[in-house]
Amino acid sequence: MFESKIIVVDDDETIRELVADVLEKENFKVIKCFDTDDGYKKILKLKPDLIILDVKMPQIGGIELCRLLRETAETKDIPVIMLTVESTEIDKVIGLGVGADDYITKPFSNKELVARIRALLRRVTRTKNTNLEADGLIMNLESMSVSIKDKKIKLRPKEFDLLHMFLLKPNIVLSREYILENVFNYNIEVTTRTIDTHIKNLRQALGSWGNKIITIFGRGFQFVPSNDDKKS
Repeated sequence: MFESKIIVVDDDETIRELVADVLEKENFKVIKCFDTDDGYKKILKLKPDLIILDVKMPQIGGIELCRLLRETAETKDIPVIMLTVESTEIDKVIGLGVGADDYITKPFSNKELVARIRALLRRVTRTKNTNLEADGLIMNLESMSVSIKDKKIKLRPKEFDLLHMFLLKPNIVLSREYILENVFNYNIEVTTRTIDTHIKNLRQALGSWGNKIITIFGRGFQFVPSNDDKKS
């Protein structure tokens, strides 16, 4: 099962193939489009989770396509990341001004691209889902609060982000690399030991509920809801 569906619109075949290769290795489903006309048709038909859109392209161009997407009811809420070789502030302002959610300048690192995509998808998920619930725990994303059976739990920001990640991916083993990328955005000061410490603090803050976050030795961590708890 794919993590999310992403449409890449870029007239440069090299960039299209590079982005597709990077994202497919990260378990995203990628649809490639060679110009804005092709892109608009496929976006309307497929309703992707996210769009990567080059600024300078034939036909109407990336900025005008982004404007059109924001004016169309079926596509107005789909997150858009714009790609460009330009790095001037005015280009960024124009792109964001027509409704783009983020902006990446070519050349970009593969890790940065994936991290920015996942950060944007998490932000959209938070907007759509105010509350997440599991086994008596309620996470309110609007108030940034957590409670277990009506008892409020105090979490530090990164512990909150870790718990949010686990709630979104129950029963999936998440590697330390994945956590580093999705929660810490490849912060060079964060080590695997730091991640382990944050997980430990999160478990302690959650009390007995924290036992649902288990260590898979040599692989990472997994959140196992009670109805799927493994028998020892």
